[in-house]
Amino acid sequence: MKSALRGSAFLRTRGYAARETLGYLDRRGIDTEPLLLNAGFSRRQLAQERGWISVVSQYQFLERAAIVTNNSVLGLHVAAEMELQAGGILFYLAASSATVSEALDNLVRYIATTNEALVGGVLRSEGEAVLTIRSIPKLDEPRRQHSEFIALWIMRTLHKVTSREFTASLITFAHSRSSDLRELHRLLRCPLAFEQAEDSLVLSKHVIDLPIASEDSYLLQILRAHADDQLAERRTSAGLQWMVEDQLLSLLPSGSVSAAMVARQLGMSERSLTRLLAQEGATFGEILDRLRQRLALRYLADSRVSLQQIAWMLGYSEAGAFNHAFKRWTGTSPGRARRRLTDGLSA
Repeated sequence: MKSALRGSAFLRTRGYAARETLGYLDRRGIDTEPLLLNAGFSRRQLAQERGWISVVSQYQFLERAAIVTNNSVLGLHVAAEMELQAGGILFYLAASSATVSEALDNLVRYIATTNEALVGGVLRSEGEAVLTIRSIPKLDEPRRQHSEFIALWIMRTLHKVTSREFTASLITFAHSRSSDLRELHRLLRCPLAFEQAEDSLVLSKHVIDLPIASEDSYLLQILRAHADDQLAERRTSAGLQWMVEDQLLSLLPSGSVSAAMVARQLGMSERSLTRLLAQEGATFGEILDRLRQRLALRYLADSRVSLQQIAWMLGYSEAGAFNHAFKRWTGTSPGRARRRLTDGLSA
């Protein structure tokens, strides 16, 4: 279990797809609390303006929501209904660009400001441009709903900012699909290919040369500077926090989870570790608490793991300490949370 969590567990996203999916489910009166518990994040996290959630948690939330609602194209339906501006800074970067071509470049350059697992590229030839999106590192988690959500959001965004209706020459997906193809074609309105090397949108030269109706070079300059700052902040802060969490994954079962132990493992003094984390707006205690909460919710979803075992894996010497911490995180007991998770997963 530890190897599966290492690395990918620390990749973060702003959670736009999860937030929009949560709203979609709420509007239909669907109980989302078991889904949120299983995915390992809360409504409060999604509501925070500068909040982050785990990339893996977002993928799990969308995939499980599709199962619970018996809607295999849920991601597309969410993207078809959402307000495009809910895509955050990426929408405004596209809307301020001069052409579709420049909008694609901005989406690729700044995609990591909203999802640390995604890397984009634009391949140009004489007659077309190919926007590619892939996950780095390649995660084992299914992300079909998220990939289809992104594809439709991009197409709808380009339609809106150009005030034109056009179709892609081809859209490809890395995942497989054998059902609801008619609905995909209805919403994406172009040829589709599955089980490809990566997700991509192929656009003709006529499309990429289209002007953006809302072009604003001054606003674009401001947005790029802001996005560059976000990328710089990400490279600085995520790095040390990732290393701290990575060390904690190994140390938690031993119970040796002090800042001094982690600092020693990283080859620095405890004072230096504390100072560097403070510069990033974080503390060792907050990182430890956040990691324990995220892992607890994942472990609870596996009924084969007892509460005593979970307490041990999280570095607690006794179940009572784990129970107290869990109630502080969620307002309920681990046992009740597990029952609710089990009920939600069996629905």
